[in-house]
Amino acid sequence: MRKLISLLVVLVLGAGLLAYFGENRPIRVGAELTPSDVSSPELEYLKAVNSAAPPKDPQLLFLLMGAYANANRQLEGAEFLSGRLNEFGPHLNDPQKALYLSAIGLLRAQHASSVSLLHRVGYVRDTIAMLDQSKRISGGQIFVVNWISGVVRAQLPGFFHQKQAAWGDLRWCAANIDKAPSVGWLREVDFHLGKLAFADGDQVKAQD
Repeated sequence: MRKLISLLVVLVLGAGLLAYFGENRPIRVGAELTPSDVSSPELEYLKAVNSAAPPKDPQLLFLLMGAYANANRQLEGAEFLSGRLNEFGPHLNDPQKALYLSAIGLLRAQHASSVSLLHRVGYVRDTIAMLDQSKRISGGQIFVVNWISGVVRAQLPGFFHQKQAAWGDLRWCAANIDKAPSVGWLREVDFHLGKLAFADGDQVKAQD
């Protein structure tokens, strides 16, 4: 079990991948793992743990999120966690609800390229609204919530108008790394801040 936890911590650190809207381009992640790296028994174990009750340790929620993501079962994961949020909702405080919403939002974002073009814009907008709600009820002070929000928004096409929000979330994370689960989470923050700066034509900041 300790090896499983160690593996999935890596998955969570690499969970910034987002299926880019409208394209099937490879997405940069913190750890290059394939679906076979997460076996069904491990995923089922994490599902069972998260089904019994709201996990006292939030890491268990995000380990499950990472397992679904790396097994390429994002839609199933989003639906499973949505079910748990609905089931446990009356017993959760706002920070706990925010963590569920963020995990669901990330899995939905990863699944976006599989949604039909006819419905994709609405799907992505609903996902953005979920991230907005998560930030609002968390008070904007939970690192993982802001990290997911920033990483997802940074990879959305310009017509969703999320660049400034991504800048804000990622800069907050960079300034509050002491609130992160580990310093490894800063890797994706730096990467996406660099990409945003490069897109704005600021090559100096992009290389920092």
